[in-house]
Formats: sequence, C-alpha cells, structure tokens
Amino acid sequence: MNARPSSPALACALGVVSVLGLAGCPGDDGPPNANPPRLWLALDGSEIQVRLVTVEPPPF
Repeated sequence: MNARPSSPALACALGVVSVLGLAGCPGDDGPPNANPPRLWLALDGSEIQVRLVTVEPPPF
C-alpha cells in the first residue's frame, strides 16, 4: 500500500494552500488604513444575531 501522494496531487494541494494563504494578505494598491485596526461584535436586534462594528458596544 502506497500512502505517499502522487506528484500532481501534491502540487494541487500546495497550490490551494498558497492561494488561500495569499487571499488574506492586504494589497499595496488600496487606500491607507482601509481596514479598522479592531472590530467588535455587537448585538443586531437579537441575542443570536451579531454584526461587526468599529466602536466598542455597551456591555449586555
């Protein structure tokens, strides 16, 4: 039984990992400070629905 992956399968897996890893990297062509430094979870009308906000919400 050969447990080693074949070369095309290994190349495909490495390609997928590299694409997913680069997807989260910020680009140099965007405006400076485009993303806020910190996001908070705030209730959105229900205990089970939340949204991201840029200011700290009051405690619940």
